[in-house]
Amino acid sequence: MSKKKRRSGHYCKICHEFRSNESFSGKGHANHICKRCSKKSPAVQAADMTLNRINNMPFRKLSQAEKSWLENRLHDQREEVKTAAQEIYKQLYPHMERNNRKKQLHINKLS
Repeated sequence: MSKKKRRSGHYCKICHEFRSNESFSGKGHANHICKRCSKKSPAVQAADMTLNRINNMPFRKLSQAEKSWLENRLHDQREEVKTAAQEIYKQLYPHMERNNRKKQLHINKLS
């Protein structure tokens, strides 16, 4: 039985790629941020990490923590994050908009 082939280098948590050891600075190895991504501003780094997390959301039933995190991204100030979160949310919960409208109609009828 052969050994499992390991990837060389380190994983960058911002661009989500395995890169060579030379692509990381001294502290970049521990922080998991490559040189190319460390040159970006912290705001851009945070936006990239959020977009990657949104795009890599699993298409299964989300846990309560994952669902609340995604719902919070629906009201994000960054436009690209907001639109990506809305697209993924509509794919995961296609009837949520209709159900919210029904709840509102029921509340209005009771009042």
